[in-house]
Amino acid sequence: MRNVLLIISILFFGTTLAVAKDSESVMQTNPFLQSPVNNGMTVSWLTNSPTLSWVEYGQDTTDMQRAVTLQNGQVVANNTIHHIRLTDLQPNTKYYYRAFSKVITAYGAYSKGFGTQETSSLYSFTTAPEDGAEEDFTAVVFNDLHKNTATAEAMVKALDGVDYDFVIFNGDCIDDPSSQDVAVDIISKFNDIVGASETPVIYLRGNHEIRNAYSVWLYDVLQCVSGDLSYGAFSWGDTRFVLLDCGEDKPDSHPVYYGMNDFSQFREDQKNFLLEEVKRKEFRKAEYRVLVHHIALYGLEYPEFNPCYDLWGQILNDANVDCAINAHEHRVAFHPAGEFDNEYPVLIGGGPQLSSACVTVIKRSNGQMTVEQIDAKRKVLKSIVL
Repeated sequence: MRNVLLIISILFFGTTLAVAKDSESVMQTNPFLQSPVNNGMTVSWLTNSPTLSWVEYGQDTTDMQRAVTLQNGQVVANNTIHHIRLTDLQPNTKYYYRAFSKVITAYGAYSKGFGTQETSSLYSFTTAPEDGAEEDFTAVVFNDLHKNTATAEAMVKALDGVDYDFVIFNGDCIDDPSSQDVAVDIISKFNDIVGASETPVIYLRGNHEIRNAYSVWLYDVLQCVSGDLSYGAFSWGDTRFVLLDCGEDKPDSHPVYYGMNDFSQFREDQKNFLLEEVKRKEFRKAEYRVLVHHIALYGLEYPEFNPCYDLWGQILNDANVDCAINAHEHRVAFHPAGEFDNEYPVLIGGGPQLSSACVTVIKRSNGQMTVEQIDAKRKVLKSIVL
């Protein structure tokens, strides 16, 4: 929905007017759902010009309430990237919502001007179960798509009949983002393919999301479950998901990084996070504990450059993790517990081409959790019961 704006600059109480052509869309993207945690949901979208934006939502389409983003008492407006957090939602409950954006034509000290307003379609979503609840759910994990929308579409077709509750993109999907436009374009395409206007998405970084000019700003558009951090943990019913960010696949001293990376400290920070996470009640009391990160601690490159293994390996081996879902190697692989010194099974997703791609399906049903890797022909490549 990206369109060229007609920008008219005039002096008006010291401000600049930015007016969208009537024939063009105010919204650059469809709204998409993020951070489905802590009895809340974030509705995100981008606009083609600065706007005042809000969300109307509720369990009944005839009784909707309004949500905005507040910062120090002010409504966040006159911007193009919008994250509206819906809070205090009921668990395991269906909500309806619409996103609204109204172009701001003037933002002066004592006067504001507004132009075209656009309203999204009416969407719905269902919130996560209450923490600890023995509720069935299905999650799907994609990895290493490298902007390949054809592969993403084929893998979603392979999921025909699978009603998934949320989606994780496990790195190297938003390949080497060079600009906001490039990043938003591919994110929007993936979001539309998986239905992110009604199903929440979680984007994790791989090493390729760390590269190119827009990489530092990627989390202006995306949100992780822990806010500003690209790693974290959340519960979906009685399952605890721990999401980690391995950083780059070469040492910080490598010349291609020009001294602009410090993943050594970043990984140390996550070691401290893990030491605290495994003590948390939500982790200790969970029926299942699923680890998701891009670069595997065990697998093809083990034991070459593998700082995450050195820092996190023993913590995770001692933590009663049920399985790890990894990526990066562009080949489907499975490493049962004990193949190396891993105390838990490791499933590694495939690559960006249909011949090597797979989607990982995590399904909790009737008191049992299964993890399956499925290829584009709907063939089950691997299935384990946790």
